[in-house]
Amino acid sequence: MDLPQENVSVDLRQVLFEMASALDAVGVDDIHHGHRVAYIAYQCAQRMGWNQERAQMAFALGLIHDCGVSQAEERTSLLSSLKPTDTRRHCIKGFHLLNSCKPLTELALPILHHHTWWQDLVEHDGLSEEDKQFAALIFLSDRVDYLHTEYTLDSFGNITDASRNEIAKSILQLSGTMFEPNQVQHMLELVDSDDFWFSMDPRYIESLAQRFSPVPFFSQQLDLEETIEVAELFAQLVDAKSSFTFHHSKNVAKLTEYLGLLMGFSPRFQRMLYLAGLVHDIGKLNTPVSILHKPSELTDEEYVCIRRHATDTRQALVKMFHSQAVIDWASNHHERLDGSGYPLGKTAKELDKPSRIVAVADVFQALTQSRPYRQGLSLEQAMLILQELVEDGQLDQEIFACLRQHADVCYQISVSCSDVKMASA
Repeated sequence: MDLPQENVSVDLRQVLFEMASALDAVGVDDIHHGHRVAYIAYQCAQRMGWNQERAQMAFALGLIHDCGVSQAEERTSLLSSLKPTDTRRHCIKGFHLLNSCKPLTELALPILHHHTWWQDLVEHDGLSEEDKQFAALIFLSDRVDYLHTEYTLDSFGNITDASRNEIAKSILQLSGTMFEPNQVQHMLELVDSDDFWFSMDPRYIESLAQRFSPVPFFSQQLDLEETIEVAELFAQLVDAKSSFTFHHSKNVAKLTEYLGLLMGFSPRFQRMLYLAGLVHDIGKLNTPVSILHKPSELTDEEYVCIRRHATDTRQALVKMFHSQAVIDWASNHHERLDGSGYPLGKTAKELDKPSRIVAVADVFQALTQSRPYRQGLSLEQAMLILQELVEDGQLDQEIFACLRQHADVCYQISVSCSDVKMASA
């Protein structure tokens, strides 16, 4: 059983934008920091005469330069002074995340060194000159944005001449030590430009990127496994907000893949199901942690926030993925066969078998997984609840029967933090 071959790749540029937004959702006050650093780096690269591919790579690095930040406290520390001291940990984590994702490995080394002072970077024998320039530019751009948020704006929200002068003075004083001198000189020209500051708006920044000319890095066609690698990287950013949310998505992905195997889908189709399970909850990045972790019953307003995540998931996936099938399977996970689900209230005739698989896997995993505020249910308890949902006409009978026949393996997959050896169908 299979679908016709279709493009299951992602739009890499849009993925990086969504990653930047995901990092904003870790719990920081400084929203769109990644967007602004990307914009600043790109504008400086242009002024220095870099070609389009290098300038766009600088933009990409700016978007995700803080991908190793895992807690709000880390971001607060990075934005507490011009010369933060505790920077190494998030640089190393970001390096490992990117280095393990084949389509994004080129970004790993500059991210590792994006807080390395120029006086140390220039002596580093293990880096190419290009990577040194990338790392130095992201460091300078990051610190310019820090200064930009530190200095007073006027009553209309525009930067003042006094603030521009202070920013210029601060980076010039550190030229040759903290920052690369040539980059500083070109950055000073930008700091003096009205348009540079007026265009530093998230709407304009995304519009700028949409007009970028095609370059090889962003034109690469990823295969299914490379697309999964990108999705797994994205899922690890979710972990920065809530570790149980990440483990939920990872285990739902493994469950959907296993159920696909049991139900006779092809290996490629099984991997597509894995991908859908992996990304089905990325909309929860916009859900407040206080609601995700609430140990007591949700209020009506809080439940609205929970229901919203299914729409937020679909909207994010539409931007990133080329596969309509994966988008549908992931965003249908709270729809029910009797029309009682959300966000669209779809009914059985609108829900294909893969969507039903993701829905069953999602409910089963959520019931059996332990959360910070409760212990996961036993296999027997979870199966009783699933049985009731099937009898009420909400979940698919055939998929439930398949899960029940292989309940012990499914339970191991659901509660495991590592891979479980799956029996063949």
